[in-house]
Amino acid sequence: MVAKLKKKLHESKSARWGVLILASFAMATNYYFYDALAPLADLIRMNLGFTSTEYGFFVSAYSIPNVFLAMAVLGGIILDRIGIRITGFSFIFLMAIGGTITAYGASESFLSGGFGYNFMNSFLTSYSPALKMMSLGFFVFGLGAETSIVVLSKIIVKWFKGKELALALGLNLAIGRLGAALAFTLSPRLIYPEWTFAIWFGVLLLWVGLIAFMFYMLLDVKIDRQVEIDLKDPEDEFRWSDLKDLVTNRSVIYITLLCVTFYSAVFPFLKFAPDLLMNKFSMPRALAGDVTSYLMYGTILLTPLFGWIADNKGKSATLMYLGSALLIVAHLLFAKTYIEPRIPIILLGIAFSLVPAAMWPAVTKIVRQSKLGTAYGFMFSVQNIGLWIFPILIGWVVDTSNPFYRTEIDSEAFRTIQQENMEYRGTYLNRHSEPNTDMAIHINSSIYDTEKEGVIWREVHMVTTGSEGEFTLQLGHGDIISSVDFTSLVSDKQYMAQITVTRRNEELILFQDAFMVDASGYFNARVSSRYQHLFGQTLRGSVSLTEALTGERVWLENFRFYLNDDGSFEIPMGYGRLAYANPAYFRLDHGTLSAEVIKPLDYTNAMLVFSLLGFAGLIFAFLLKREDKTSGYGLELPNKDT
Repeated sequence: MVAKLKKKLHESKSARWGVLILASFAMATNYYFYDALAPLADLIRMNLGFTSTEYGFFVSAYSIPNVFLAMAVLGGIILDRIGIRITGFSFIFLMAIGGTITAYGASESFLSGGFGYNFMNSFLTSYSPALKMMSLGFFVFGLGAETSIVVLSKIIVKWFKGKELALALGLNLAIGRLGAALAFTLSPRLIYPEWTFAIWFGVLLLWVGLIAFMFYMLLDVKIDRQVEIDLKDPEDEFRWSDLKDLVTNRSVIYITLLCVTFYSAVFPFLKFAPDLLMNKFSMPRALAGDVTSYLMYGTILLTPLFGWIADNKGKSATLMYLGSALLIVAHLLFAKTYIEPRIPIILLGIAFSLVPAAMWPAVTKIVRQSKLGTAYGFMFSVQNIGLWIFPILIGWVVDTSNPFYRTEIDSEAFRTIQQENMEYRGTYLNRHSEPNTDMAIHINSSIYDTEKEGVIWREVHMVTTGSEGEFTLQLGHGDIISSVDFTSLVSDKQYMAQITVTRRNEELILFQDAFMVDASGYFNARVSSRYQHLFGQTLRGSVSLTEALTGERVWLENFRFYLNDDGSFEIPMGYGRLAYANPAYFRLDHGTLSAEVIKPLDYTNAMLVFSLLGFAGLIFAFLLKREDKTSGYGLELPNKDT
């Protein structure tokens, strides 16, 4: 009966896959919180007064435990000594505590003199208490996060060894990266009613992840009573004595340097990517987060494919070489062009799939099995040096490349601007308070409804400074309209709507009649039966609004919508791609409004630094490929025995 019970739990597919779900969820909460603050970089600067350098320092605090405390090594030793349950609970608990400290450091409770504020303000007074408290929190989070990943991977090995191990490990990593992708998607949408809510939501997930691990602990107790599973593997053991052999092996040095340059050009980039997209391409926060998430979604799909190619077709050295080259191209496109930003993001996703899929298995060909644990620990430690240094460096480059310009215009000052035909005058000075003369710059302006507490109009102006650095712009008349709150459209006028779709290079006017929108902001109507052949289809088109009396254009929005089987449709206004909005119909020239005028940050030099990292990685990939020809490791041969 006992033997039957032991077999029932350990061999049960439902138990194994249940464990995979619990472990992968805990992993996903780790990945989520790590990336949840990236879409909030500008809010951190504005609300907490961080410079880009200080933001980079805060981000890099995560890697300090791995650089200075050797947690890549110590975590494994602790795990071997005290086991999965105590180690996992302790380090996931540290993650949750660290996340809580991070969120608390940004909260109004702390900033208004709450617990710990006076202490944090008593030393290194040139740095804000918020920076010190949040960096402490991210340090504690990093202290727990990296070791917890090792623990969660061990759990998968424990339950799937001799079964679907490769599939389970792949799914575990995919779910973890899904957590990172969701962070870029959800975090920008969780900044209301208070921007720190997005951070607290990540903290909540960490605590739920801890609860999930506690459920796992109950299963782990049962399986330990039933069967004894040997998790010790010579490949995973770190040996200081083996370091000498590794650091004298040129292939190990080349692949380690490729590792640090490649990951330093990806992970720190992700911390600044949403801010780059918002500043350079005037993307709304949510869209910037969505576009950044494409990189993670791409790796979920492509990494297994490139892994299969390396296993069955070989060419690992070539794949690393190609991935490094794509990295350079992607970062240069961001640095020097205004190309559709999804293109370089997709290229980065391909690169981020190519190199890891080829690099980590390639280590097993270069290093003997007995030294694999030492090799991986060495590479991981060196990699974290880059992840510690480069966020600070990139932040410093952004700061030194950008004389900062930002003006907040309260409702009283905005009334003066309204009386002067919405004209705003500013002066653009450098860091030495000297005028930036005859300079073409972009200026972003946002107009707020102080009663609704939201942005109703956001636009980009292209201006040139004068001999004293002065410039003038007219609010509401930007060169590019970024976003407009459709619910702010004046309701005391009558409008006509026209819906146009393009089919087979022919423009069809499906609807042309009075415009009616319901209380929830949806445009509902029905098209003529003569377009019955389009019923039941998803169409791409545009809706144009004009004032009924004058015929003046008010709104033009491109969108996709579904035409029901009876010819009816429902369009949420303001959620498509805005092409035009008439400021006269949004009452920008009167009402209780305020504004912000800011020069977007220039990320050109920062992206050139990332490009140089990619170029260095390309050199190391080339040297590795050349060394393979003389050393005969077989990096171009399939990983899988034929």
